[in-house]
Amino acid sequence: MNGLLTIDVEDWQHANFQQLDGREEEMRSLAAGTEYAMDRNTDRWIELSAAAGVQSTCFVLGEFAEKYPGAVRRLHDAGHEIASHSYRHDLIYRMTREGFVEQLKRSTGALGDLTGEQPLGFRAPSWSVDDARTPWFCEELASHGFSYDSSEFPVKTNLYGSSTAVLEPRYVGELLRIPVTAVYPLGRLRVPFLSGAFFRLVPRRLIRLGLRRMVSRGLRPMAILHPRELDPGHPRLPLKGWEGYVHYARLGSTIPKLESILGEGTWGPIAREFGFRG
Repeated sequence: MNGLLTIDVEDWQHANFQQLDGREEEMRSLAAGTEYAMDRNTDRWIELSAAAGVQSTCFVLGEFAEKYPGAVRRLHDAGHEIASHSYRHDLIYRMTREGFVEQLKRSTGALGDLTGEQPLGFRAPSWSVDDARTPWFCEELASHGFSYDSSEFPVKTNLYGSSTAVLEPRYVGELLRIPVTAVYPLGRLRVPFLSGAFFRLVPRRLIRLGLRRMVSRGLRPMAILHPRELDPGHPRLPLKGWEGYVHYARLGSTIPKLESILGEGTWGPIAREFGFRG
């Protein structure tokens, strides 16, 4: 099995839940007044990856790169691919085309200054792109030097995703679109099992079953995590109810499950696995 290992590199306060809508400045103030070093979790990612003999694609938020430049350099020096996660963790389908380009340029500049390389891949914060609201998205990525995008989530939620999205990579113009593929079919439903909260909540035996099912269908699984999920003790956002539950449930299961799947098959970064970079 050849899998794609990815991590969305952002800080603990970066989220787009409905409860936080319109409270962006409040959350920035909360983060500024809270002492916590997220870069120790990216260093933990380097350690876990090295122990398994694998490398990953790191979709880095521009704000994170400016706050923790040393962490981004260490990820790059360890052989991990540095890709873009935009500049701020804002929903792209709420941006104008011009606003998106501005954030894209800021992100590309911040990452390029640290690594000396143009990022080849992009992932939207909270998977926040769709054909109806961001029809210019792929064109802008290609025109700014990106080779691929990984922003399609093939499950419909209140915030993002589409239940009809295709699971196979495909070209849109000059840009390769690589959707999240790790979903387990239950009748007409698709159940994600390798991304964020889904990874934490799904039992390990079902993760293994899902991986076998994907391989039998000729699909390449993609794992998606976040640095905060490697530390159950990271600071908390003021979230209640279901949103609070899914954001923090079973954080202690992340590392054991990650170590388990990394021991099964071969995992690597997107650019290398698709031949964009050696």
